[in-house]
Amino acid sequence: MMSSASSTKRGPSASASTLRPWHLYFILAMVGATWAVIASRQTQPAALLLLSAAILAAGLAGAAMHSALMGFFGASVRERAPLALYAREELLREKALLLRSLKELEFDRSMSKISDADAEEVGGRLRARAIAIMEQLDGDEGARVPAPEIAVSSPVPAAMVGRCASCETQNDPDARFCKHCGARLI
Repeated sequence: MMSSASSTKRGPSASASTLRPWHLYFILAMVGATWAVIASRQTQPAALLLLSAAILAAGLAGAAMHSALMGFFGASVRERAPLALYAREELLREKALLLRSLKELEFDRSMSKISDADAEEVGGRLRARAIAIMEQLDGDEGARVPAPEIAVSSPVPAAMVGRCASCETQNDPDARFCKHCGARLI
């Protein structure tokens, strides 16, 4: 299995097999140009090329008009390309970084390393960006890939994971330092 970093494909292969509206306009323009060339047998080659180009331009104009009208009338029907896999992974990385930054900000606030006003200002910006990323990820219906299940074996019992040895405060499982006393967790 190839990772998205080494793959040359830029999107899911399932979208390549669906028929798009511009395909129909292109096919109709090609059929029209072919019919025009067959119907006008006694015509100069330059005129045939000009006639074919005009018919193809009409097909392109029809596709553009279709796209413009769909923008006005069918915003919910409008096709939306799913996020490419590499872009989705990048958004997931940024989301994790933002959530970790928010956690560290709350820790710094509880340890009185940062003022409440500063924490609110920075936290507001971080939360707004995290919400925007989550909405973008939730809105992307086509590129959902199920996360692989990984069995994690821990030498520490599940009840002890995240518990501070110094003050016995229960912390988040992924925390590195205690949120109460700041001691390094196991």
